[in-house]
Amino acid sequence: MRIVLKLGSSLLNGGSGVNTIFIDQLASQILGMPEHEFAIVTSGAISTGMKKLGLNEKPKDVAMLQALAAIGQSDLMNAYENAFEERRTLAQVLLTNADFSNRMKYLNIRNTLNTLMSHKVAPIINENDTVTVLDIKKSAFGDNDALAAHVAVAIDADLLLIFTDVDGLFDKNPKEPGAKLIREVRAINDELITGCSGTNSLGRGGMAAKLRAAKIASEASVRVIVANGTNNGALRKAINGEIGTVFIPAESPRLSEGKHWLAFASEPKGRIVVNAQAMICAIGKSCGIIPQDVISVSGNFDKGDVLEIAAEDGRILCKGITNYFSHELERIKGKDIESICRELGFVYTEVVGSSDMAVVG
Repeated sequence: MRIVLKLGSSLLNGGSGVNTIFIDQLASQILGMPEHEFAIVTSGAISTGMKKLGLNEKPKDVAMLQALAAIGQSDLMNAYENAFEERRTLAQVLLTNADFSNRMKYLNIRNTLNTLMSHKVAPIINENDTVTVLDIKKSAFGDNDALAAHVAVAIDADLLLIFTDVDGLFDKNPKEPGAKLIREVRAINDELITGCSGTNSLGRGGMAAKLRAAKIASEASVRVIVANGTNNGALRKAINGEIGTVFIPAESPRLSEGKHWLAFASEPKGRIVVNAQAMICAIGKSCGIIPQDVISVSGNFDKGDVLEIAAEDGRILCKGITNYFSHELERIKGKDIESICRELGFVYTEVVGSSDMAVVG
């Protein structure tokens, strides 16, 4: 079985740096299960850098956070190398938002990770906070949970295992009396996600982030388990479904790799607002979006870029790949085929074809 294992910051930090005891124990568990392939998505670079500089509170300055990531990353990777010793070859992989939102880079990531794993090399993956130009707290992943979900989809993993310091998803705040662990979840909706909030002092993700990650992965038929990584023998127990919360993949047909990228990883370069007729096509994917059904155009985009397709009330219906440049679409919106031919001298019958759309959410 191919498994993506995501480790939270709370598990990876010891008294003065990296929690080498935890990583050593984890390595032993992985090496004891040669029947499985593992890719590890690790947090902990920033918090390790904080410990190394003697900082007790996470700075708010982005440049300082990036510097801390650079300081902590080498110690973190060194801890993994020492834990696995010569028994398993490791590869460090640092990723950013642009790497996943850009289609060509996404395919390169997919090919590289699959090649590593085909050669029995375990990738150790982290978000490259050092060069992330967006505010780290608002970056593409915002936490490594979503990064792990995208990795799981990219390498066609069977299981995404998210290790944290809580036992899983509870029916209410686990600190409240009577809180019960939810052992199985079959549908992840907005209400469930918004009902979970809060982060710890070191990490950026709370349970809501893990639910969003589970939704991304389960839409691609990847099973997800959120479990407490501090339990004795946690890895084997979680894989066997003995601990944690299991998120069952949707029974609907698995999204293709391309459609999943379009729905969850791509970055829209613009937006079109469409009428009620086109809304039916967008949601049902039974037909494409024709120029005549486009009400308004926003953004500066090229042919082949990803667009958001929205209803008049602002709801995002889906994403799609446009056949027109933004300046062309602005000229032809609402017009029929004959008018477009006179206006442009050529015509694509669809702004976005049905095969180039993916429903969001």
